[in-house]
Amino acid sequence: MDDGRREFVLDQAKPLSPGVRGLRFRTADGAPFDFVAGQWVDLHASAAVIPKRAYSIANAPANPTPDVIEFAVTRVEGGAMSNVLHTMAAGTVVEVSGPHGFFTREAKHAHAPAVFVGTGTGLAPLRSMLQQEVLVSSGPPLVLLFGCRTPDDILWRDELEAWMRVCPRLRVEVTLSRPDSAWSGRRGYVQAHLADVAAGLQQPQVYVCGLSRMVQDARRVLKDELGFTRQQIQSERYD
Repeated sequence: MDDGRREFVLDQAKPLSPGVRGLRFRTADGAPFDFVAGQWVDLHASAAVIPKRAYSIANAPANPTPDVIEFAVTRVEGGAMSNVLHTMAAGTVVEVSGPHGFFTREAKHAHAPAVFVGTGTGLAPLRSMLQQEVLVSSGPPLVLLFGCRTPDDILWRDELEAWMRVCPRLRVEVTLSRPDSAWSGRRGYVQAHLADVAAGLQQPQVYVCGLSRMVQDARRVLKDELGFTRQQIQSERYD
């Protein structure tokens, strides 16, 4: 084993939406895996055509099991890695290297309000940060603005709703680009709702994750239309 890789065993897999599979891995040796909420790892699976792929960790560190990491994987037609992960059976061993990345909530911003903006599986690193936050009863206001197509595509929906019940400082706003007639929530893309969800927050930090087009447009709206500084915005793209 090289590059600091460690062996992990697939512990659990379940659908998060029609096209997204949630995967939970445990360290093969049972030892903790240290990372910072928001980071990503390289996952190595020898059965894949391209045997290495970067995935954001979707759970908080040591919450409550320090030997666990979770992922949200979109099934991509012809995807070199995603199809392997969508058919992988429990007990399969993979290798993981990392963690990597600086898309994290820094200590100097711990007391600042935060707006988390994500689309699709861009919710994964935001979930990691939020899962860590909801363990603390006191702290600044937190808002998650999550965009997807339909109600069936709302990842971890039950969990997000439960978090709001136990953590009053958290507000979750979902916007759908293809809502059905029964949907009473926000509609359209996340960019159109940034001003509204950030209103009333004093100097918030904003964390944006999704496909490049959304990230670029969200950054433009935040800076050019809403007056946010570059230092207030952190972003990560996964395409």
